Amino acid sequence: MEVKAVKEGILIPKGILKQLGIENFEVLTKMHEILIRPKTSTKRHYGFVGLKKIDDEFISSIEEDWHGRGED
Repeated sequence: MEVKAVKEGILIPKGILKQLGIENFEVLTKMHEILIRPKTSTKRHYGFVGLKKIDDEFISSIEEDWHGRGED
């Protein structure tokens, strides 16, 4: 399960969002980034702490995604 760039755009598997505790989400576009966030204000304010076991593997995968995102 990984994020992929395809001809039509960027594909983000729902499983990744579910791991982060974001199942019902909205997409906001900003000048240099796209933000995917929970629709409910409760989820936005309290985040996903406690919904996913945060271990070294999870942190490494987030760091890899961050470093592989490219710069504008």
